[in-house]
Amino acid sequence: MRVDGLRRVQAVVVALAAVALLAGCGSGDEATGDGGSGAVTEDSAKGTASGRPNDGPLNAAALENAAVTEADLPEYTFTVFKQGTVLGSKGKPAKPAACQPMEDIRLRSPEPAPTAAAARSVHPKTDTKATDITLYAYAKAADAEELLTRVRDAAKSCTGYEDDMGLNPTVTALPVPDPGPADEAFAFKRESSGTAHWYRVTRSGSNVAVFSWQSLVAHKSAGEAPDEVITAQLEKLTETAGTG
Repeated sequence: MRVDGLRRVQAVVVALAAVALLAGCGSGDEATGDGGSGAVTEDSAKGTASGRPNDGPLNAAALENAAVTEADLPEYTFTVFKQGTVLGSKGKPAKPAACQPMEDIRLRSPEPAPTAAAARSVHPKTDTKATDITLYAYAKAADAEELLTRVRDAAKSCTGYEDDMGLNPTVTALPVPDPGPADEAFAFKRESSGTAHWYRVTRSGSNVAVFSWQSLVAHKSAGEAPDEVITAQLEKLTETAGTG
């Protein structure tokens, strides 16, 4: 009986050791990613750090990383605005309603609403002429395309309207600009009381960049596009989003 009892104890010990060994191997697979479904790979870790997990749409932090900085334009002075999903708010509806997309662009409250947004203003250190840059990220390219379509269609039928401030700017569609590294672009001008506000709306994949600047209509370089700023921003946006 003593021998049989000892054998039974040994068998139990061996069985328990085998179970413990299997459990240890299972936890090791999950931690190292060797066949475990919950593994964290180097690529996915990079995606999470950049704000683009699994090469998905840009979130607020990643969109901010996609915006130009002093390192990209060292000869410029920067003013960085807030970031998030909303940068502005809608005021009184534009009259006529067909001009609402222009007013939405001015108020930084576009339709469709973006999932993330970021904005800044830059001007040369030797000049005060500023360029405002607003970036919008969407969950899918179709939403970004819709924003461009709304603005483009509005410019065809809207020649002037009453805005949120009670002013009556005129609207002029401008020649279609070269989108550069992006996919498509559209430009228009709002003019009121001798001052013109120039806009360039550019789509890169599921992201939209809006550039705006102003000048006196009578100024000799009125409407001259800040190409250096536009090119630097679009190249960085397309590189960060992987749409170039």
